[in-house]
Amino acid sequence: MAGLKIASSGQQAGAPSMLAARMGWEARRIGARLGWGAAAGACALAAAALCAWQSQRLQARQYDLAQQISAARTAQPAQQRVALPDGARRVAAFYAYLPAHDTIPDLLKQLVDVAAKNGVVLAKADYKAQAEDGAAFMRYQITLPIKADYAKVQAFIVGALRDMPALTLDSVTFKREQIDTGEVEARVHFNLLVRTAVAKGGRR
Repeated sequence: MAGLKIASSGQQAGAPSMLAARMGWEARRIGARLGWGAAAGACALAAAALCAWQSQRLQARQYDLAQQISAARTAQPAQQRVALPDGARRVAAFYAYLPAHDTIPDLLKQLVDVAAKNGVVLAKADYKAQAEDGAAFMRYQITLPIKADYAKVQAFIVGALRDMPALTLDSVTFKREQIDTGEVEARVHFNLLVRTAVAKGGRR
């Protein structure tokens, strides 16, 4: 999975709401015993510990996502993995392995179905076709802004890569504005590799 970028912005790993309630209770208890100055200091220390805990949890989640993506690729059915010979036959086999250009609508529908299966709604998508110079295939760049639970986004990405061999993940970023909610804003960048369109009267 060389080149895969998993980034984050904002505050990510959701702290349990009970932790915030516990902090409030401790602040009132310390304030009653030692004064509100001591309580404020205790809250500051607790907040710092909470931020550190969130950072560690996010890093663990991102590592887990990268591991699952790698596993999804290696777990593809054997008939989908092509053992290619050297030279020109390798190139020909690669092109034959890719789906035809006119199957793009079906592949996009499959992507939507995988998202729905994992509880993710694809309300918007940006598409951009990019031809490869001197090659008989093209990249169909797909950008998906998603708002959903982190675990659902993770399951969608892993499921899409597992079920769609011609799909690659370029990058994914996460953002969470509120630390007490499980919902994240994700931006997923896929590349769909397909053979170039067939000219009329031609064969490919």
